[in-house]
Amino acid sequence: MTDFKKIEENLKKEAKRLLESGEVTVVLAYGKGFNEQHPMPYAAKSVADVDNIVFNEYCNYNMARYLVRYPQGTKIAIAVKAADSRAVIQLIQEEKVKKENLVLLGIPVSGMKNPKTGEVIDSKTTCGMHNPVLYDILLGEEVHGQKAVSPYDVLAEYEAMDKDARWEFWKNQFDKCIRCYACRKACPMCYCDPCFIDQLKPKWADKAPQSPGNTMYHLTRFHHLAGRCIDCGECSRACPVDIPLYLFHKKVAKECEEMFNQAAGMNIEDKPVLVNFRVEDSDKILE
Repeated sequence: MTDFKKIEENLKKEAKRLLESGEVTVVLAYGKGFNEQHPMPYAAKSVADVDNIVFNEYCNYNMARYLVRYPQGTKIAIAVKAADSRAVIQLIQEEKVKKENLVLLGIPVSGMKNPKTGEVIDSKTTCGMHNPVLYDILLGEEVHGQKAVSPYDVLAEYEAMDKDARWEFWKNQFDKCIRCYACRKACPMCYCDPCFIDQLKPKWADKAPQSPGNTMYHLTRFHHLAGRCIDCGECSRACPVDIPLYLFHKKVAKECEEMFNQAAGMNIEDKPVLVNFRVEDSDKILE
């Protein structure tokens, strides 16, 4: 059982120490929202700011999303849960941040909850991991003894569909999209500026929330994240119309892992699979 209060205490303690010493200039963590179920992403820039830091079972935001907003060379401490640490590793691989500028405050945790439903978040919508892959300071005891479940088990029903059924499924889902771009805003790997959908020359797709443009936006985004999605599930939780975006991301991640024997954000020494060409790589992607 995760001791959320203890982790919060340790997070505040380390944030205060790092800011006081000048080791970092900002600590990316979680702050008080309008109620306990809705904490907010928070940047503590002074010792006084540390009092506003919180951590509970609703602190789902992947704070790696905010790393690219700071100039290169900024000394940053960041609170990372399992998937968050994978996002940091992926950003390091893509040379968006450097490890020497970061202090990773690792949070081992189980029992995180979806603020929309109050349900415990499990491997259905995330990678199902409990301990950060990479950290400098661990803020609690590692989680062990949990039942091991593949993050791809949730794909069984989807993979049983034929191509026509899959197309109909996604068409119906994309038709619900109101093009708010909450999925893009929540994703730590969506850092392109401008995003392809915002470009006018050339214009890649209609920005109106209508079927053809919705399909173009989502399918392009899905494939931009191929081999890069770290399975945090934030896009699905951010979606106001509950499109199960995690299904497509998991399907692509599973195929990338099978073809290239590499999962995103698991090893800081890896290179992103779709920019690392090896003689032994599978040719299945070309079929």
